[in-house]
Amino acid sequence: MRRDLPAGPVSVDPVADDDADLADLLRRTVAELTRRYPDYHPEPYVGDAEYFVARLDGRPVGCIALVVHDDLPGVGEVKRLYVDDSARRAGVAQALMSGLEARARERGLTRIVLETGNRQPEAVALYGRLGYVVVDPYHPQGWNEVSIFMARGLAPPEE
Repeated sequence: MRRDLPAGPVSVDPVADDDADLADLLRRTVAELTRRYPDYHPEPYVGDAEYFVARLDGRPVGCIALVVHDDLPGVGEVKRLYVDDSARRAGVAQALMSGLEARARERGLTRIVLETGNRQPEAVALYGRLGYVVVDPYHPQGWNEVSIFMARGLAPPEE
């Protein structure tokens, strides 16, 4: 069954961590993660993150966070990528990733890493299309039976 997708352009903007739209999107992110991984109950907010909200036709439909860890020089981490069901397959996730990568380049980062899971095949496929490849775990928790670690290098910012 085909559903009609919103037609407007996607905008991606930085937001403060107390933004109401972000709070709602993060709540839905955690609900989705817990639905797919019943034993996993993450906190909605990630410490020291820069957050972005995507809007389609002016409506908040997705979010993402960029985290920079002191122990990973030059590396940014993708956290909390989420797109509302109503806006999936409309380019929102790709716009969020592009916005995050642009910000990472502005900050002088040269590599982006992320952790996804084997119960999120659409996310793994998206990251693969964007040039991310599977890598060894980059954080101390390391491998588990569901985690998939991916990364890609960033080209320098365009002048």
